[in-house]
Amino acid sequence: MLQLRLANRVRQRLRPQEPTDINFVVDDRHVPAGFLRADVTVKDRRHVVFATDQQLTLLSKAKTWYVDGTFKVVGAPFKQLFSIHAYVSADNTCKQVPLVFAFMSGRKTKDYKKVI
Repeated sequence: MLQLRLANRVRQRLRPQEPTDINFVVDDRHVPAGFLRADVTVKDRRHVVFATDQQLTLLSKAKTWYVDGTFKVVGAPFKQLFSIHAYVSADNTCKQVPLVFAFMSGRKTKDYKKVI
């Protein structure tokens, strides 16, 4: 347990600072190449979208998309982590998996339309 806390303290120094408002710069040194897909602005709200090429390919082949909004895992300036899921089959198994992630600072219909 002590080793875990020590490792987290060391890693914390390497992480970028948490944003305090929506006018922050995404430090792409901490994001895998191609994972940041969009930085969307709707009036005074900002939404940052993440997905890999493989995730987008799987989503494009899906017959149905499922969406979910999680509110307790994000901090200000964001209001929710919005995700788009689909069923993916592999080795005779089918599971619903999240394929696109969006940190959203607003929850209006216009925001969701712009992100999707």
